[in-house]
Formats: sequence, C-alpha cells, structure tokens
Amino acid sequence: MKKITALLAAAVFLMGGSANAYDLAALTEKSLSKTYSYQAIPGTETLSFAGGTISYKMGQLTKLMPRVKKFSSGYIIEAQLPQSAAEAMKPFFRLNPGEEQWEKLIKLNRIFMDPDSFMRKDMQKTMMSLAVNAMGPLAEKNVTVEISGLEPFRRLSADEAYVFTAGAHITFNAQGLILPMYSRAYFFPSSGGKNLDVLMLFTPDEGKGPLVYAIDDLAKEAAKSELLGSAGYKDLGELLARKE
Repeated sequence: MKKITALLAAAVFLMGGSANAYDLAALTEKSLSKTYSYQAIPGTETLSFAGGTISYKMGQLTKLMPRVKKFSSGYIIEAQLPQSAAEAMKPFFRLNPGEEQWEKLIKLNRIFMDPDSFMRKDMQKTMMSLAVNAMGPLAEKNVTVEISGLEPFRRLSADEAYVFTAGAHITFNAQGLILPMYSRAYFFPSSGGKNLDVLMLFTPDEGKGPLVYAIDDLAKEAAKSELLGSAGYKDLGELLARKE
C-alpha cells in the first residue's frame, strides 16, 4: 500500500520536505468526532521522481461506525512543495485574484484535465513505474492504470482563501482484478507564507465519503495551525493578497 500511495504523491509532484508545525493526531482529536482516529506511520518515505526526490510522511485515518458495523479507512500523505513550485502557486492564494491569476489557474486546470497533456502523461508513467516497484516486472504487462473523474484545482470553499484542493479517481486493473481508489490533495501556505504544504487523502473509492468530509476539516485546521503566528491567520491572507 505504501508503494501505491507514494505513486499518487509523485503524481502531484510533491518534491520537497515534509516538515510541518501541526500534529494530525491532535487535530483529529480536536476537530473531529470520537468516531475518527489517526495513526501516524513512523519514519519518512522518499521516492526518486523526474530527477528529484519526493520526501513525505504518512498515516492512517479511520472512521468507525459501530451502529451499522462499518468502517472507512484511508491514508494521508504530508509533504511540502519545492520552493520554485510554491512561488509559482502563491498568486492563486490571494484573497482577490486578478485577471492574470484567473487566466493562469484556468490554464493549469486545462493541462490537468487534458488526458494527452505532459502532466497527465507524467502521472501515468509514475504510477506505472511504482506499480512495477510494488509488484515486480510482470506489472508492466499485467497492470493498467486509469485516471478519471478529475476534480480541478480550486479553492476548498468560497469563503476559504487559504486552502486549495484537487482530486481524481485512480483505477488499477491487474488482469481483471479492479481496485478503484480516490485521491484528493489540499494545498495551503506554511512557515509564515514562505512555503506551501500538501495533505493528500488516498482511500478506496467505496466508502470514501466520511473521510473526505473529515480531511476537509483537517486541512482547514492544519492551515490555521501553520498560519498562526506574529502576523496572524487573517493578516497573512492579506499579505498574500498584495501585488508584489
């Protein structure tokens, strides 16, 4: 499972560090109901990709539903974008983006949604290479990957300027054994606005609903934890809204 999870981390180009100021276990206990629990997986994982190195931490988010005897479980990846990517994306986080920022955002989403774009081809190659790492050389002939149901890069909500999200359905097919998965990534400023952190959920598509709602709240709380400081959460948003 770690191999497949790393595959999605590479798919959104998470090449950077994994340091952060928040504790997801503590945030889960604070902001979610007692039916949710988060268990961090010790250590930091790395993966070579496109001439660079992806560094990330991960843990497992679980929701128990004893009344109906069901549970939902998925993995959360914590990572940080490289400085160059963070600088390129910061204009999207302005409180009042201008025409130039909207045009760039539209262009980014067109590339993301285009199955023939370089971004999608890189995603496909990365996922296949990691399938080979997880299953061996036979995966090259026996496993296929399909990306569908893409959710464009956008603000998490109309009144939330500090968190952006994007998602997709990832279907693995191993000679008729179908594994439908769902992934959603969250991007927000950290380190006083200097960097951009990423939280990414990776879970089976069936039963994903409770986890998606939960990570929406966790991403908001993590962003607030990162942005609280001498400037304050709202003040940093105003800082990002200024034109350089």
